[in-house]
Amino acid sequence: MEDSVSEYERKASLAIAIQGQIAQVARVEAQSDYQAVLVIGKPLNNTFHLVLTLVTLGAWALVWITLAIFGRPKRIVVSVDEFDITSVVRVW
Repeated sequence: MEDSVSEYERKASLAIAIQGQIAQVARVEAQSDYQAVLVIGKPLNNTFHLVLTLVTLGAWALVWITLAIFGRPKRIVVSVDEFDITSVVRVW
């Protein structure tokens, strides 16, 4: 059976995996020693969309609803196990 790796190696592997995800326009939301939650995308600016909906007499509401359904920020969990295996899981 394969021996587990040191804590330092696990933390280094997590840092490398986070850097790879941040390069893809993600930001770190939370991080522990062996796990991190990353977010891709920005929250919806409801004030802006309300003003556009009012100015366009409701026509912009279709765009706003579409963005509210499909344009949510996406979360990714990056973790490293005791054997230095890095996993990246999308959390919807």
